[in-house]
Amino acid sequence: MRAGAFLALPLLLASAPAAAEEEAKFVSSPEVFADAASCRAHLERTVSAARPADYAAVRGPYSIADGDVRVHMVKAEGMGHRIWEHRCLDKALSSRTWAHSMEAEEEAFTVESAARTAEWLKKDPSK
Repeated sequence: MRAGAFLALPLLLASAPAAAEEEAKFVSSPEVFADAASCRAHLERTVSAARPADYAAVRGPYSIADGDVRVHMVKAEGMGHRIWEHRCLDKALSSRTWAHSMEAEEEAFTVESAARTAEWLKKDPSK
């Protein structure tokens, strides 16, 4: 795991779902756990297996609120990254994934945006 990626992870996690067009929804897992401790143990095994893999960052498990424990894994993808989030809400396991692009969004095409990029408007008319 790269140290810089791990330190930036909280910032990515805070901005990525909100920055997406539509926030990714959690999908329930078919796995059934007897209790919250068993579900958390599953998250711990998931993180242990992910750490030696080629993820840029792996974090968790950690509590968001009472009975809400999560892990996050981030992997470089194209011009950005993909984030996987797994959650134990008491004994119910669910997960979601979303991509976050690092590319700047293109400006909408308007007369003003065209004028800003028109080379012929930038030339000195006295020459």
